[in-house]
Amino acid sequence: LRLGGGARERVSTAVETTRAFQRELDERLTGHGIDAPADWLGTLRLTAAGRFSEVGFPGPRDENWKYTSAGAILRNRYRSANGPAALSATELETILAGVAGLDGAAAVVVLVDGWLVAEASRGLDGDEAAGGGSAANLDGLASLTQHSADLIQDRLGRYLDASAGGFTALNGARLDDGVVVRVPRGKAVEAPLHIVHVATASAQADSETGGESGDAHQPIASHPRNLIVLEAGSSARVVEHYVGMPGVHLTNAATEIVLERDAVLSHLKLQCEAPEAFHVQRIQVQQEAGSRFTSHSFAFGARLSRTEIHSTLAGEQAECSLYGLYVAGGTGHVDHHTTVDHAVAGTRSRELYKGILDDRARGVFTGKVLVRRDAQQISAEQSNKNLLLADGAVAQTRPQLEIYADDVKCSHGAAIGRLDDDALFYLRQRGIGAAEARILMTQGFGMEITETIEDEALASAVQTVARERIERAIGAGESS
Repeated sequence: LRLGGGARERVSTAVETTRAFQRELDERLTGHGIDAPADWLGTLRLTAAGRFSEVGFPGPRDENWKYTSAGAILRNRYRSANGPAALSATELETILAGVAGLDGAAAVVVLVDGWLVAEASRGLDGDEAAGGGSAANLDGLASLTQHSADLIQDRLGRYLDASAGGFTALNGARLDDGVVVRVPRGKAVEAPLHIVHVATASAQADSETGGESGDAHQPIASHPRNLIVLEAGSSARVVEHYVGMPGVHLTNAATEIVLERDAVLSHLKLQCEAPEAFHVQRIQVQQEAGSRFTSHSFAFGARLSRTEIHSTLAGEQAECSLYGLYVAGGTGHVDHHTTVDHAVAGTRSRELYKGILDDRARGVFTGKVLVRRDAQQISAEQSNKNLLLADGAVAQTRPQLEIYADDVKCSHGAAIGRLDDDALFYLRQRGIGAAEARILMTQGFGMEITETIEDEALASAVQTVARERIERAIGAGESS
């Protein structure tokens, strides 16, 4: 195989980026810059680092990344954040003021570059300013592993291990900080719990790393790790916001969710990072009998984003509902990769993802439903629909069913289409301008997803963000 000069340069850059991350891990895991973690946590990090050393980042032969190239991410040399960037209180306030749905929230936990910023947060465990006290316990991961590790030792890394892939392995090896949400048995948390991830674009390279790259500034890579545990009979709503400052940065996040018997969780992810950013997240869910998990994933930002959701229905009568809406324009690339594992009989799942793509954007959806042997009387529905607003936009969809039982009800489907010319003509005849008509019809296409959000205030906030993103995409398309 003979590669042209540009291809050789890209391969070389990707190799160097991988080696740079590996050198970082080697330094940290030999004691450089680490505060002597508990043995079990050190073992988690070492195992993940070993896995990352074996597999590296996904390449063109990785079937799970068939339509998304990690090479676009690896063309940059990153520096992993060893602490939060020194943003002023005014800068943080300005950023948080632009985060949708935070108005009046009782609990808001803020992370900068993957590290908890306690002074910008409210509602942490022991914080009396949480608006009357929350039924949930909110802690920083770093603090909890240092002082109360027994509370999470049997949960952290139990269902999400390093074998999930190179990015997940790197996240595990850099297991430094994040948020831990714990809801005690039988408690109901009425108000949404907000986790805000703020990414900064670059930082001054220090003497240890700056000399290698030859660049005074390097893009920041953050690796936040979140753990959400709902004990038996409890319920909660958790919102993860991903926002960032302008410029190139990489967010490599992982969220572990454990739902015990009859627990109910609504998890909403709102990704609105900078147009130059890169974003990868793995969400791993373990569901016991009678539990219910509802996921909403909204991807409105980043040059390339990928969200992986893997839910295992491990107890009878467990239910899983996955909804997603993604909007991309320009050369944006957005990828959702879901797996629902029906491990036992009598479980149910539903998936509905919609994409709105303009200009030369690319949307990717891969959804796998696995029905294991003897997992009888299950119900699974899956659907992916894409709206293409320009000739250059591309949607690639791969619904998959893998069934090893015979008494099941499963369906999947995919659709790719354009705006209806007759409906556009109808709106134009009533005095609505061409751009506004396209926006109204496109927004209506996405509302099937936003209307599934039970919290009205959150639904309204997300609809506002979705409309703004659609207006930008269509506006750019009209002007090009």
